[in-house]
Amino acid sequence: MQLYFSSGIVSLVGLSVVLIVVIWLAQLIGRGLFIRFKFLAMRSRGLPVPEPYSFLYGHIPLMKSLKEGLPKDAHDTYVHRKLTMNWPKYFPHRKSCPPVIYLDLWPLTSQPFIYATSPEACFQLTQQTAQPRHSMFSWALFPVTGGKDLISMDIPTHRIWRSRLNPGFSLKNLLSQTPILIEEVGIFVQQLKEQAGTDGNFGDLFQLFDRTVALTFDIITRVSLDLRVREQTQGPTPILKALRALIRHVKGPTIWSELERWTPSYRRDVALNTKILRDSLLPQIKSRLQPDASSEKTVIDLAVKEYKTESGNENQQPNPDFVDMVISQLKLFMLAGHDTTAQAICWVLYEITKSPEVLRQLRAEHDEVLGSDVQLAAQILSAEPHKLNSLRYTTAVVKESLRLHPLGSTHRRGSRGFSFVCDGTTYPSDGAVIWTSPTAIHLRADLWPRVAEFLPERFLVAEGHALRPARNAWRPFELGNTRCIGEELAMIEMKLVLALTMRELDFCFDWEGWNVLQGRTTPPDSVGGEHIYRVGGGIGSVKDKLPTRVKLR
Repeated sequence: MQLYFSSGIVSLVGLSVVLIVVIWLAQLIGRGLFIRFKFLAMRSRGLPVPEPYSFLYGHIPLMKSLKEGLPKDAHDTYVHRKLTMNWPKYFPHRKSCPPVIYLDLWPLTSQPFIYATSPEACFQLTQQTAQPRHSMFSWALFPVTGGKDLISMDIPTHRIWRSRLNPGFSLKNLLSQTPILIEEVGIFVQQLKEQAGTDGNFGDLFQLFDRTVALTFDIITRVSLDLRVREQTQGPTPILKALRALIRHVKGPTIWSELERWTPSYRRDVALNTKILRDSLLPQIKSRLQPDASSEKTVIDLAVKEYKTESGNENQQPNPDFVDMVISQLKLFMLAGHDTTAQAICWVLYEITKSPEVLRQLRAEHDEVLGSDVQLAAQILSAEPHKLNSLRYTTAVVKESLRLHPLGSTHRRGSRGFSFVCDGTTYPSDGAVIWTSPTAIHLRADLWPRVAEFLPERFLVAEGHALRPARNAWRPFELGNTRCIGEELAMIEMKLVLALTMRELDFCFDWEGWNVLQGRTTPPDSVGGEHIYRVGGGIGSVKDKLPTRVKLR
């Protein structure tokens, strides 16, 4: 009797599992059929659905063909570039590149994608009638921030925290902290000098990206919390190792990533590294809450000040929820504030080194604004940080590098209440993930004359000049009320690096030498003939961390 009962239970459980699987598959297939018929209807209405489109496979074969000719490790942004740069091939019946592109990637993604590929479409999405960020952002960031960060917040909560955090990232406040930034950049420059060869020769190969990561991490922790990590001199430090361990889990929602989050190893890893970060940050945060805290300029100091102003009580002490939220914001700043800027520094140094005339003009501006004695540049900028605003050509160089190599984008939630309207045509967004693609917009030949050239002059010419960027076309930090809060800090960091390195050092980026050093026998991979390209997923990285040699001038 007992055996019969047990076998009956097993059979019932097995039947339940089979039933759940059948229901799940039915829902999955039903969703797929709905999307496919929807795309067929949109194509028949003349909406921009790229060809070829398959009822069976959607746009998966198209995406596969766009990856042809690219190295296996190339970042997905190169696929977006190919789609818009070669738009006549995929939209044979259109006379211009469509402002939005509809992509059906089911079952790889459960929702259709819309690429916003024009300045006007992006303006409508992020500025004119700003749409909420898609939940995939908060899902991806959850292992790092627990869903309590600026990016994951709903719009009302975002407004509150943005107003608290904006003062710390304002240009005025950041310029007041220029001596701190110069101190860290000075360490970076000194370490580069130590890599230089003797007698005016290039030194040994090293990976520049590791150095820029350490620099930007040291800067973001000092600016945001007055916490000196010393990653450049004592790294790898536990705090950065813990953060990067969590970053490995920042992935978009897929079947595989969702299953991964149920595994014990994922939960242990996240819990361990979250504790390391909290234990490192919490004492410093508590010290900033004391009435006699020595600084009132860090991002967190000013956020606490705003919090007390809101309460109307200068003696009001933040509650535990506020402290937890601060820790999450700090982890977001450390995540976004070191990796992207570190890559951007690599890219701008690479582009300058390829362009002798740009390098000449850059050095000439530094001589004019900062004086001919390069040894005094750091001292002058510490005493007169406003001189950074006078480096107009340097700023243009940074902007042009960010045009060719933008690292940011945004995902917004489509809805029935929001449609794009461009040149009299309405483009619905309901049921879709909307993705702004600065990479695609920045390389549209119809928007940027001499699109493939590195021309800082684009950002210096007068209104009406042919090179002048179109309105809303330059958007590496995105635009609107959710634009990157760290934009000013990133720009200052890059300008300081250029101001304090370019007159003292020459750079050489040596992939052939790196291949030999690694024992590789095949030629270096390349994208568009360039051996440096963006690799990986998410934010990505620089190929081989940018193998570099330097020499003293």
